[in-house]
Amino acid sequence: MNCSEYLVDFLIRKGVRDVFGYAGGYIVPFMDALAARQDVIRTHVCCHEQGCALAANGFARTSGGLGVYFTTSGPGAINGLGGLADAWFDSVPLLGICGNVPTHEMKGFSGIRQNGFQEMDLVSMTRNITKYSVTANSSEGFAEIVSRAYNMAMLGRKGGVILDFPLDIQQTGFVGG
Repeated sequence: MNCSEYLVDFLIRKGVRDVFGYAGGYIVPFMDALAARQDVIRTHVCCHEQGCALAANGFARTSGGLGVYFTTSGPGAINGLGGLADAWFDSVPLLGICGNVPTHEMKGFSGIRQNGFQEMDLVSMTRNITKYSVTANSSEGFAEIVSRAYNMAMLGRKGGVILDFPLDIQQTGFVGG
């Protein structure tokens, strides 16, 4: 089982049956994991990343459950910020799963604008409009990150969370319990 498959199984265990997304190269392994479980969880393809976040937001409002959306990296992830901000202001439980470049292509603290194609520091950009914003840099501890993201979205005053999900971590074998 890889981290994408673990995340899909986690969402299913938490009762998520609908996700909203827009395809892109840096989120394909997660999309493949969703497709493998299409008998249990439906993927609603939107025409724009902003529509994904807003559709998941509306779904959460009407269902009382967690709204989940996914996008690819860079501008695709940024397009979802309107729905994420709305979740912050209106206390709507929302999980944004955003693909990103592989971890070895991330700029880190090199001082350059970007290293990987369409790399964005999504965590810094969303810190002020989320309850929790994290990059999954390793398969070790991934279960804790996913659990914390879910709990932060759903417990207390609800709100949006971001899981920045690098391509190589999506494909990495899951480590943990």
